[in-house]
Amino acid sequence: MGYFIRDDISSAAGTTREDPRGRPVSTASPEAIAHMEQALESMLSYFGDPLAALDRAAEADPGWAHVHVLKAGLLMTGGEYGSTRMARELLATAARPGAVPHERESAHRAAAQAAADGDWDRACQLWEAILVQWPRDIAALLFAHLFDFYRGDALNLKRRPQRVLPRWSPDLPFYGYVLGMAAFGLEESGHYAEAEDTGRAAVAMNPRDPWAIHAVTHVFEMQGRHRAGAAWLDDRLQDWSVDNGFAFHNWFHAALFRMEEMDTRQALAIYDAHLADVSELALQRVDRTAALWRLKLLGVDVASRFAALRRTWATEAPEAGFYAFNDLHALVACIGAAPDGDAAMAADALLEAMADASSGGSTNERMTREIGLPLARAFRDYSRGRWSEATEGLLRIRDRAHGFGGSHAQRDILTLTLMDAAVRAGQRALAAHILAERHAAKQHTPLTAFWQGRGAGV
Repeated sequence: MGYFIRDDISSAAGTTREDPRGRPVSTASPEAIAHMEQALESMLSYFGDPLAALDRAAEADPGWAHVHVLKAGLLMTGGEYGSTRMARELLATAARPGAVPHERESAHRAAAQAAADGDWDRACQLWEAILVQWPRDIAALLFAHLFDFYRGDALNLKRRPQRVLPRWSPDLPFYGYVLGMAAFGLEESGHYAEAEDTGRAAVAMNPRDPWAIHAVTHVFEMQGRHRAGAAWLDDRLQDWSVDNGFAFHNWFHAALFRMEEMDTRQALAIYDAHLADVSELALQRVDRTAALWRLKLLGVDVASRFAALRRTWATEAPEAGFYAFNDLHALVACIGAAPDGDAAMAADALLEAMADASSGGSTNERMTREIGLPLARAFRDYSRGRWSEATEGLLRIRDRAHGFGGSHAQRDILTLTLMDAAVRAGQRALAAHILAERHAAKQHTPLTAFWQGRGAGV
Protein backbone atom coordinates (compact mmCIF):
# COMPACT_ATOMS: atom_id res chain seq x y z
CA MET A 1 0.00 0.00 0.00
CA GLY A 2 1.50 3.34 -1.03
CA TYR A 3 1.12 6.87 0.20
CA PHE A 4 1.90 10.34 -1.08
CA ILE A 5 4.56 12.53 0.48
CA ARG A 6 3.32 15.98 1.37
CA ASP A 7 5.83 18.77 1.15
CA ASP A 8 4.42 20.88 3.96
CA ILE A 9 4.55 21.28 7.71
CA SER A 10 2.49 18.16 8.37
CA SER A 11 5.51 16.09 7.36
CA ALA A 12 8.18 18.40 8.76
CA ALA A 13 10.39 17.50 11.69
CA GLY A 14 9.62 20.63 13.67
CA THR A 15 5.84 20.31 14.01
CA THR A 16 4.36 21.05 17.45
CA ARG A 17 1.07 19.21 16.86
CA GLU A 18 0.31 16.79 19.72
CA ASP A 19 -2.09 13.96 20.37
CA PRO A 20 -4.43 13.93 23.41
CA ARG A 21 -1.63 12.56 25.64
CA GLY A 22 0.84 15.25 24.67
CA ARG A 23 2.96 13.21 22.29
CA PRO A 24 4.31 15.06 19.24
CA VAL A 25 2.99 13.94 15.85
CA SER A 26 4.06 14.86 12.35
CA THR A 27 0.62 15.57 10.98
CA ALA A 28 -1.31 18.81 11.00
CA SER A 29 -4.60 17.04 10.36
CA PRO A 30 -6.96 16.91 13.35
CA GLU A 31 -9.04 14.39 11.43
CA ALA A 32 -6.07 12.05 11.00
CA ILE A 33 -5.28 12.31 14.71
CA ALA A 34 -8.90 11.54 15.59
CA HIS A 35 -8.87 8.42 13.41
CA MET A 36 -5.56 7.38 14.97
CA GLU A 37 -7.17 7.68 18.41
CA GLN A 38 -10.01 5.46 17.24
CA ALA A 39 -7.49 2.92 15.98
CA LEU A 40 -5.62 2.91 19.28
CA GLU A 41 -8.87 2.48 21.22
CA SER A 42 -9.73 -0.53 19.06
CA MET A 43 -6.27 -2.02 19.49
CA LEU A 44 -6.59 -1.78 23.25
CA SER A 45 -10.23 -2.82 23.61
CA TYR A 46 -10.56 -5.36 20.77
CA PHE A 47 -13.81 -3.63 19.81
CA GLY A 48 -14.13 -2.30 16.28
CA ASP A 49 -11.63 -2.50 13.42
CA PRO A 50 -8.31 -0.77 14.10
CA LEU A 51 -7.01 -1.46 10.60
CA ALA A 52 -9.99 0.34 9.08
CA ALA A 53 -9.47 3.28 11.44
CA LEU A 54 -5.81 3.46 10.42
CA ASP A 55 -6.86 3.46 6.77
CA ARG A 56 -9.13 6.42 7.50
CA ALA A 57 -6.23 8.22 9.16
CA ALA A 58 -4.15 7.62 6.04
CA GLU A 59 -6.90 9.03 3.88
CA ALA A 60 -7.10 12.13 6.06
CA ASP A 61 -3.34 12.70 5.72
CA PRO A 62 -1.75 10.57 2.97
CA GLY A 63 1.69 11.87 3.96
CA TRP A 64 1.61 10.64 7.54
CA ALA A 65 3.90 7.62 7.30
CA HIS A 66 3.44 6.80 10.99
CA VAL A 67 0.01 5.39 10.20
CA HIS A 68 1.58 2.66 8.08
CA VAL A 69 4.21 1.92 10.72
CA LEU A 70 1.56 1.36 13.39
CA LYS A 71 -0.44 -0.75 10.99
CA ALA A 72 2.64 -2.90 10.48
CA GLY A 73 3.12 -3.17 14.24
CA LEU A 74 -0.49 -4.18 14.73
CA LEU A 75 -0.28 -6.86 12.03
CA MET A 76 2.74 -8.39 13.72
CA THR A 77 0.99 -8.75 17.08
CA GLY A 78 -0.79 -11.80 15.66
CA GLY A 79 2.49 -13.73 15.78
CA GLU A 80 2.02 -15.23 12.33
CA TYR A 81 4.10 -15.43 9.18
CA GLY A 82 1.43 -14.16 6.78
CA SER A 83 0.60 -10.98 8.70
CA THR A 84 4.29 -10.32 9.34
CA ARG A 85 4.98 -10.57 5.62
CA MET A 86 2.28 -7.94 5.06
CA ALA A 87 3.93 -5.80 7.73
CA ARG A 88 7.29 -6.04 5.97
CA GLU A 89 5.69 -4.79 2.78
CA LEU A 90 4.08 -1.87 4.61
CA LEU A 91 7.38 -0.90 6.20
CA ALA A 92 9.11 -1.00 2.84
CA THR A 93 6.46 1.41 1.55
CA ALA A 94 6.73 3.67 4.58
CA ALA A 95 10.48 3.89 4.04
CA ARG A 96 10.17 5.79 0.78
CA PRO A 97 12.36 8.89 0.75
CA GLY A 98 10.84 12.33 1.16
CA ALA A 99 8.92 12.21 4.45
CA VAL A 100 10.48 13.77 7.53
CA PRO A 101 8.70 12.22 10.50
CA HIS A 102 9.11 13.27 14.10
CA GLU A 103 11.92 11.42 15.90
CA ARG A 104 9.37 9.50 18.01
CA GLU A 105 7.76 8.20 14.85
CA SER A 106 11.15 7.32 13.36
CA ALA A 107 11.91 5.34 16.52
CA HIS A 108 8.64 3.46 16.05
CA ARG A 109 9.65 2.54 12.55
CA ALA A 110 12.99 1.17 13.75
CA ALA A 111 11.26 -0.95 16.40
CA ALA A 112 8.70 -2.26 13.93
CA GLN A 113 11.44 -3.13 11.46
CA ALA A 114 13.32 -5.10 14.12
CA ALA A 115 10.14 -7.05 14.89
CA ALA A 116 9.51 -7.65 11.19
CA ASP A 117 13.07 -8.93 10.82
CA GLY A 118 12.39 -11.44 13.58
CA ASP A 119 14.50 -9.84 16.29
CA TRP A 120 11.72 -9.50 18.85
CA ASP A 121 14.21 -8.93 21.66
CA ARG A 122 15.68 -5.90 19.90
CA ALA A 123 12.21 -4.60 19.01
CA CYS A 124 11.22 -4.57 22.67
CA GLN A 125 14.41 -2.70 23.53
CA LEU A 126 13.57 -0.07 20.92
CA TRP A 127 9.94 0.29 22.07
CA GLU A 128 11.30 0.68 25.60
CA ALA A 129 13.59 3.48 24.42
CA ILE A 130 10.50 5.27 23.11
CA LEU A 131 8.81 4.87 26.49
CA VAL A 132 11.81 6.33 28.28
CA GLN A 133 11.34 9.59 26.41
CA TRP A 134 7.58 9.42 25.77
CA PRO A 135 6.09 7.25 28.56
CA ARG A 136 2.56 7.98 27.40
CA ASP A 137 3.12 6.39 24.00
CA ILE A 138 0.40 3.77 24.30
CA ALA A 139 1.27 2.02 21.03
CA ALA A 140 4.88 1.45 22.13
CA LEU A 141 3.63 0.11 25.46
CA LEU A 142 1.04 -2.16 23.86
CA PHE A 143 3.41 -3.62 21.27
CA ALA A 144 6.17 -4.20 23.82
CA HIS A 145 3.67 -5.73 26.26
CA LEU A 146 2.40 -8.21 23.70
CA PHE A 147 5.88 -9.17 22.55
CA ASP A 148 6.97 -9.54 26.18
CA PHE A 149 4.18 -12.10 26.36
CA TYR A 150 5.25 -13.83 23.15
CA ARG A 151 8.86 -13.97 24.37
CA GLY A 152 7.92 -15.19 27.84
CA ASP A 153 9.49 -12.14 29.50
CA ALA A 154 7.41 -12.07 32.70
CA LEU A 155 9.78 -9.58 34.33
CA ASN A 156 9.13 -6.87 31.76
CA LEU A 157 5.51 -7.93 31.40
CA LYS A 158 5.23 -6.64 34.97
CA ARG A 159 7.80 -3.87 35.07
CA ARG A 160 7.19 -2.16 31.75
CA PRO A 161 3.69 -0.86 32.67
CA GLN A 162 4.96 -0.04 36.16
CA ARG A 163 7.72 2.15 34.74
CA VAL A 164 5.30 4.36 32.83
CA LEU A 165 2.31 4.48 35.20
CA PRO A 166 3.67 7.37 37.31
CA ARG A 167 3.64 9.51 34.16
CA TRP A 168 -0.02 8.75 33.51
CA SER A 169 -3.10 10.02 35.32
CA PRO A 170 -6.76 8.89 35.38
CA ASP A 171 -7.84 11.90 33.33
CA LEU A 172 -5.73 10.83 30.33
CA PRO A 173 -7.30 8.79 27.53
CA PHE A 174 -6.43 5.07 27.78
CA TYR A 175 -5.23 5.21 31.41
CA GLY A 176 -7.48 2.28 32.33
CA TYR A 177 -5.90 0.12 29.65
CA VAL A 178 -2.46 0.76 31.14
CA LEU A 179 -3.83 -0.48 34.47
CA GLY A 180 -5.12 -3.60 32.71
CA MET A 181 -1.68 -4.31 31.26
CA ALA A 182 -0.12 -3.75 34.68
CA ALA A 183 -2.60 -6.20 36.22
CA PHE A 184 -1.71 -8.95 33.77
CA GLY A 185 2.01 -8.45 34.30
CA LEU A 186 1.55 -8.64 38.06
CA GLU A 187 -0.45 -11.86 37.72
CA GLU A 188 2.14 -13.53 35.50
CA SER A 189 4.78 -12.59 38.09
CA GLY A 190 2.84 -14.20 40.94
CA HIS A 191 1.64 -11.01 42.64
CA TYR A 192 -1.95 -12.20 42.72
CA ALA A 193 -3.52 -9.91 45.30
CA GLU A 194 -2.03 -6.78 43.72
CA ALA A 195 -2.96 -8.06 40.26
CA GLU A 196 -6.58 -8.59 41.29
CA ASP A 197 -6.82 -5.14 42.91
CA THR A 198 -5.27 -3.46 39.86
CA GLY A 199 -7.42 -5.40 37.42
CA ARG A 200 -10.60 -4.66 39.33
CA ALA A 201 -9.67 -0.97 39.36
CA ALA A 202 -9.23 -1.06 35.59
CA VAL A 203 -12.60 -2.81 35.13
CA ALA A 204 -14.28 -0.26 37.43
CA MET A 205 -12.89 2.47 35.21
CA ASN A 206 -13.90 0.70 32.00
CA PRO A 207 -16.18 -2.35 32.33
CA ARG A 208 -15.60 -3.14 28.64
CA ASP A 209 -11.87 -3.73 28.98
CA PRO A 210 -11.51 -7.42 28.12
CA TRP A 211 -7.76 -7.45 28.86
CA ALA A 212 -8.37 -6.28 32.43
CA ILE A 213 -11.25 -8.75 32.81
CA HIS A 214 -8.86 -11.38 31.51
CA ALA A 215 -6.13 -10.39 33.99
CA VAL A 216 -8.46 -10.92 36.96
CA THR A 217 -9.63 -14.18 35.35
CA HIS A 218 -6.02 -15.39 35.39
CA VAL A 219 -5.80 -14.64 39.11
CA PHE A 220 -8.81 -16.87 39.74
CA GLU A 221 -7.23 -19.59 37.60
CA MET A 222 -3.88 -19.48 39.37
CA GLN A 223 -5.44 -19.45 42.84
CA GLY A 224 -7.79 -22.35 42.15
CA ARG A 225 -10.87 -20.17 42.59
CA HIS A 226 -12.63 -21.78 39.66
CA ARG A 227 -16.18 -21.17 40.79
CA ALA A 228 -15.50 -17.50 41.53
CA GLY A 229 -13.75 -17.23 38.17
CA ALA A 230 -16.69 -18.68 36.31
CA ALA A 231 -19.00 -16.26 38.12
CA TRP A 232 -16.68 -13.34 37.30
CA LEU A 233 -16.93 -14.08 33.59
CA ASP A 234 -20.64 -14.89 33.69
CA ASP A 235 -21.49 -11.66 35.50
CA ARG A 236 -19.68 -9.61 32.85
CA LEU A 237 -20.75 -11.62 29.84
CA GLN A 238 -22.25 -8.67 27.97
CA ASP A 239 -19.09 -6.62 28.47
CA TRP A 240 -16.57 -9.05 26.98
CA SER A 241 -18.39 -11.53 24.77
CA VAL A 242 -20.39 -9.45 22.31
CA ASP A 243 -18.65 -8.37 19.08
CA ASN A 244 -15.24 -8.43 20.74
CA GLY A 245 -12.07 -9.79 19.20
CA PHE A 246 -10.76 -11.08 22.53
CA ALA A 247 -13.91 -13.00 23.45
CA PHE A 248 -12.56 -16.32 22.17
CA HIS A 249 -9.77 -16.29 24.78
CA ASN A 250 -12.09 -15.49 27.66
CA TRP A 251 -14.33 -18.34 26.48
CA PHE A 252 -11.25 -20.56 26.67
CA HIS A 253 -10.87 -19.56 30.31
CA ALA A 254 -14.55 -20.23 30.90
CA ALA A 255 -13.97 -23.77 29.62
CA LEU A 256 -10.94 -24.17 31.92
CA PHE A 257 -13.03 -23.28 34.96
CA ARG A 258 -15.54 -25.98 33.99
CA MET A 259 -12.73 -28.49 33.58
CA GLU A 260 -11.38 -27.65 37.02
CA GLU A 261 -14.86 -28.56 38.26
CA MET A 262 -14.64 -31.75 36.12
CA ASP A 263 -17.73 -30.60 34.28
CA THR A 264 -16.43 -31.83 30.95
CA ARG A 265 -19.89 -31.79 29.42
CA GLN A 266 -20.21 -28.04 29.93
CA ALA A 267 -16.60 -27.43 28.90
CA LEU A 268 -17.24 -29.26 25.64
CA ALA A 269 -20.45 -27.29 25.15
CA ILE A 270 -18.47 -24.05 25.50
CA TYR A 271 -15.99 -25.32 22.95
CA ASP A 272 -18.68 -26.26 20.45
CA ALA A 273 -20.62 -23.03 20.89
CA HIS A 274 -17.82 -20.47 21.07
CA LEU A 275 -14.48 -21.95 19.96
CA ALA A 276 -15.12 -24.66 17.40
CA ASP A 277 -15.71 -22.40 14.41
CA VAL A 278 -13.12 -19.76 15.34
CA SER A 279 -9.82 -20.37 13.62
CA GLU A 280 -8.99 -17.31 11.57
CA LEU A 281 -6.00 -16.47 13.77
CA ALA A 282 -3.28 -18.66 15.25
CA LEU A 283 -4.12 -17.19 18.65
CA GLN A 284 -7.58 -18.70 18.31
CA ARG A 285 -6.30 -22.05 17.06
CA VAL A 286 -3.97 -22.22 20.07
CA ASP A 287 -6.93 -21.95 22.46
CA ARG A 288 -8.97 -24.46 20.47
CA THR A 289 -6.09 -26.93 20.51
CA ALA A 290 -5.32 -26.50 24.19
CA ALA A 291 -8.96 -26.90 25.23
CA LEU A 292 -9.36 -30.11 23.25
CA TRP A 293 -6.08 -31.58 24.49
CA ARG A 294 -7.09 -31.00 28.11
CA LEU A 295 -10.41 -32.70 27.44
CA LYS A 296 -8.59 -35.60 25.80
CA LEU A 297 -6.42 -36.00 28.90
CA LEU A 298 -9.62 -36.16 30.94
CA GLY A 299 -10.85 -39.07 28.86
CA VAL A 300 -13.25 -37.22 26.57
CA ASP A 301 -13.40 -38.44 22.98
CA VAL A 302 -12.52 -35.36 20.92
CA ALA A 303 -10.79 -37.10 18.00
CA SER A 304 -13.28 -35.92 15.39
CA ARG A 305 -12.96 -32.33 16.59
CA PHE A 306 -9.18 -32.61 16.46
CA ALA A 307 -9.39 -34.01 12.94
CA ALA A 308 -11.22 -30.87 11.81
CA LEU A 309 -8.99 -28.54 13.80
CA ARG A 310 -5.62 -29.85 12.67
CA ARG A 311 -6.46 -29.06 9.04
CA THR A 312 -6.69 -25.36 9.95
CA TRP A 313 -3.05 -25.34 11.03
CA ALA A 314 -0.24 -24.76 8.57
CA THR A 315 2.28 -27.58 8.92
CA GLU A 316 4.94 -26.62 6.41
CA ALA A 317 7.41 -23.76 6.15
CA PRO A 318 7.34 -20.81 6.01
CA GLU A 319 4.06 -20.57 7.98
CA ALA A 320 5.21 -23.38 10.25
CA GLY A 321 8.54 -22.73 11.89
CA PHE A 322 7.69 -19.06 12.39
CA TYR A 323 6.79 -19.07 16.11
CA ALA A 324 7.59 -22.01 18.38
CA PHE A 325 4.60 -21.63 20.70
CA ASN A 326 2.18 -21.82 17.79
CA ASP A 327 4.09 -24.67 16.19
CA LEU A 328 3.85 -26.82 19.31
CA HIS A 329 0.09 -26.39 19.38
CA ALA A 330 -0.12 -27.23 15.68
CA LEU A 331 1.70 -30.47 16.44
CA VAL A 332 -0.63 -31.22 19.35
CA ALA A 333 -3.58 -30.78 17.00
CA CYS A 334 -2.05 -33.29 14.61
CA ILE A 335 -1.41 -35.95 17.23
CA GLY A 336 -4.76 -35.31 18.92
CA ALA A 337 -6.62 -36.42 15.81
CA ALA A 338 -7.37 -40.08 15.24
CA PRO A 339 -4.11 -41.50 13.83
CA ASP A 340 -4.04 -41.59 10.06
CA GLY A 341 -1.48 -41.17 7.34
CA ASP A 342 -2.26 -37.52 6.68
CA ALA A 343 -1.96 -36.52 10.34
CA ALA A 344 1.34 -38.37 10.68
CA MET A 345 2.72 -36.70 7.57
CA ALA A 346 1.59 -33.31 8.84
CA ALA A 347 3.36 -33.94 12.16
CA ASP A 348 6.54 -34.93 10.33
CA ALA A 349 6.38 -31.76 8.21
CA LEU A 350 5.91 -29.65 11.32
CA LEU A 351 8.94 -31.14 13.03
CA GLU A 352 10.98 -30.53 9.90
CA ALA A 353 9.84 -26.88 9.76
CA MET A 354 10.67 -26.42 13.43
CA ALA A 355 14.10 -27.93 12.96
CA ASP A 356 14.76 -25.21 10.38
CA ALA A 357 12.79 -22.37 12.05
CA SER A 358 14.32 -19.81 9.72
CA SER A 359 11.15 -17.97 8.68
CA GLY A 360 10.64 -16.37 12.08
CA GLY A 361 14.05 -14.82 12.61
CA SER A 362 16.61 -14.88 15.40
CA THR A 363 14.29 -14.75 18.40
CA ASN A 364 12.18 -17.66 17.23
CA GLU A 365 15.22 -19.65 16.19
CA ARG A 366 16.42 -19.44 19.79
CA MET A 367 13.00 -20.25 21.28
CA THR A 368 12.54 -23.20 18.94
CA ARG A 369 16.01 -24.61 19.48
CA GLU A 370 15.94 -24.32 23.26
CA ILE A 371 12.28 -25.05 24.03
CA GLY A 372 9.85 -25.56 21.16
CA LEU A 373 11.57 -28.40 19.31
CA PRO A 374 12.47 -30.46 22.40
CA LEU A 375 8.87 -30.14 23.60
CA ALA A 376 7.56 -31.11 20.16
CA ARG A 377 9.71 -34.23 20.20
CA ALA A 378 8.42 -35.11 23.67
CA PHE A 379 4.83 -34.78 22.48
CA ARG A 380 5.66 -36.92 19.45
CA ASP A 381 7.02 -39.58 21.81
CA TYR A 382 3.77 -39.32 23.75
CA SER A 383 1.73 -39.85 20.58
CA ARG A 384 3.70 -43.04 19.86
CA GLY A 385 3.17 -44.46 23.35
CA ARG A 386 6.78 -43.93 24.35
CA TRP A 387 5.72 -42.85 27.80
CA SER A 388 9.09 -42.86 29.54
CA GLU A 389 10.74 -40.86 26.77
CA ALA A 390 7.85 -38.37 26.74
CA THR A 391 8.07 -38.01 30.51
CA GLU A 392 11.80 -37.40 30.37
CA GLY A 393 11.50 -34.87 27.54
CA LEU A 394 8.71 -32.88 29.17
CA LEU A 395 10.40 -32.93 32.57
CA ARG A 396 13.67 -31.68 31.10
CA ILE A 397 12.12 -28.60 29.44
CA ARG A 398 9.01 -27.77 31.46
CA ASP A 399 10.62 -25.55 34.10
CA ARG A 400 12.08 -23.22 31.50
CA ALA A 401 9.24 -23.38 29.01
CA HIS A 402 8.19 -19.84 29.90
CA GLY A 403 10.94 -18.78 27.51
CA PHE A 404 8.83 -19.51 24.43
CA GLY A 405 5.83 -17.46 25.48
CA GLY A 406 2.31 -18.04 26.64
CA SER A 407 0.87 -17.61 30.12
CA HIS A 408 1.19 -19.84 33.16
CA ALA A 409 -2.35 -21.04 32.49
CA GLN A 410 -1.58 -21.86 28.86
CA ARG A 411 1.66 -23.65 29.68
CA ASP A 412 -0.17 -25.81 32.22
CA ILE A 413 -0.82 -28.11 29.27
CA LEU A 414 2.81 -29.23 29.68
CA THR A 415 2.36 -30.18 33.32
CA LEU A 416 -0.91 -32.00 32.69
CA THR A 417 0.66 -33.98 29.84
CA LEU A 418 3.72 -34.73 31.96
CA MET A 419 1.54 -36.17 34.74
CA ASP A 420 -0.39 -38.29 32.26
CA ALA A 421 2.78 -39.59 30.61
CA ALA A 422 4.34 -40.37 34.00
CA VAL A 423 1.29 -42.34 35.13
CA ARG A 424 1.28 -44.28 31.87
CA ALA A 425 5.01 -44.93 32.24
CA GLY A 426 4.43 -46.38 35.71
CA GLN A 427 6.25 -43.46 37.32
CA ARG A 428 3.48 -42.71 39.78
CA ALA A 429 5.79 -41.27 42.41
CA LEU A 430 6.92 -38.67 39.88
CA ALA A 431 3.32 -37.91 38.90
CA ALA A 432 2.42 -37.42 42.56
CA HIS A 433 5.49 -35.24 43.02
CA ILE A 434 4.38 -32.97 40.17
CA LEU A 435 0.75 -32.93 41.33
CA ALA A 436 1.92 -31.66 44.72
CA GLU A 437 2.72 -28.33 43.05
CA ARG A 438 -1.02 -27.72 42.88
CA HIS A 439 -1.47 -28.45 46.57
CA ALA A 440 -1.49 -24.85 47.82
CA ALA A 441 -3.92 -23.44 45.26
CA LYS A 442 -5.90 -26.39 43.96
CA GLN A 443 -5.73 -29.07 46.62
CA HIS A 444 -9.49 -29.49 46.86
CA THR A 445 -10.62 -29.04 43.26
CA PRO A 446 -12.32 -31.92 41.43
CA LEU A 447 -9.58 -31.85 38.78
CA THR A 448 -6.93 -32.52 41.41
CA ALA A 449 -9.06 -35.38 42.74
CA PHE A 450 -9.20 -36.77 39.20
CA TRP A 451 -5.43 -36.86 38.95
CA GLN A 452 -5.15 -38.45 42.37
CA GLY A 453 -7.55 -41.12 41.17
CA ARG A 454 -5.43 -41.66 38.06
CA GLY A 455 -2.54 -42.73 40.27
CA ALA A 456 -0.90 -39.38 40.98
CA GLY A 457 -2.05 -39.35 44.59
CA VAL A 458 -0.11 -37.10 46.97
